[in-house]
This record gives sequence, C-alpha cells and structure tokens, in this order.
Amino acid sequence: MAHRIDARDAVILTEAELDHRVVSVGAWLWLAADTFFFAAWWFSFFYLRALNNDQAWRPQGVGPPSLGFGLVVLALVVLMAGTYWVMSRALYGSFSFSLLAPVSLVFGIAACLFQGFGMWHLGFGLTQGGYASVFAGLTGAWLIQLLGAVAWLATVVVQGRPSGDTVVRPHSAATFGWILVFLAAVGVINYLLLYLVK
Repeated sequence: MAHRIDARDAVILTEAELDHRVVSVGAWLWLAADTFFFAAWWFSFFYLRALNNDQAWRPQGVGPPSLGFGLVVLALVVLMAGTYWVMSRALYGSFSFSLLAPVSLVFGIAACLFQGFGMWHLGFGLTQGGYASVFAGLTGAWLIQLLGAVAWLATVVVQGRPSGDTVVRPHSAATFGWILVFLAAVGVINYLLLYLVK
C-alpha cells in the first residue's frame, strides 16, 4: 500500500513539474511574440513622426490627453502587477495571498475602467493625423490585452481556495505574474512615448 502511495505521489510530482515547464515555456513564447507586436506600434510611432507628411503627424489641436489621468492608469497597472508579484511569491492559502490577490484584482479592474473612460474621451478623432491613429491603436491594443489579463487574474483569485487550481498548480499561477509585469512595462513605454515625447 505504501508503495502505491509513493508511486502515485511521484506521478503527481512529475505532472506538476511538467505542467510548470510547459506553462513557463508557453508564457515566455507569448511574451516574445507580444514584444514584437508592440514593437511594431512603437516603430510606427517613430516612423510617422519622422515622416510627418503635410505636417499631419500632430495637427493643431491634437495632443496627448491629460497627463495626470494617464499617470493614474499607469500607476494602477503597476500596482496590480506589483501586488500580484508579491502575492505569487507568498504561500498560497496564506493570509498574504488572501489579502493581496483581491487587491491586485481591484487595481486591475480600476485600471481597465479608467483607461476605457480615457479612450472614450480622448479629445480628438481617431483619424486626425498619425499621432491620433497611433495613440488609439497602441492604447486600444494594450487595453484589450489588459482586459484579458484582468479576466485571467480573476480566475486565479477565484481558484485560490484550498483545492483550487491556483493552489494545486502554484508555479503556473506564479508564471502569470510575468505577463502582468510585461503589460506594466509596456504601459510605461507607451506613456513615455504618447504623453511625453513631443
């Protein structure tokens, strides 16, 4: 009987290690591909800005929305990624997890709501020059990915009960933290380009 239990535990351990490896490789492949996706938008920003045909890159009256509002969205995303990162390094089922996981989710939901509101109130049309087009496309693509990440984060929080998937496969849940950190880093780059580069 003891031999059977040991064999079963070994199989579970092997499956957990395989799952961790598969999820890690998949996450890094996704991040590599996503880097190229956003790099294309950043290239279009610099290319259209340098080209500036008929002074249409940023026509008069077109400029970045409120710097403070964009900074609030960025801060919320950084806080979401940071709290999840700290939470994912804590013991699942612990007080830290039960406290930080929902806090991270609240930051993520707030960031999506603020960014969605900001996109609805840009102050310029999406076809008013190259800047407006790049702003809408880059920010919109980032928001869509952020919405997907927040939905995924919600499943991690819901599965945080003792027999839930987050506890059973903690390495997979921890790997998800890299995706949130990546989106926060992309948000920082987007903010620098779209709000601060003249």
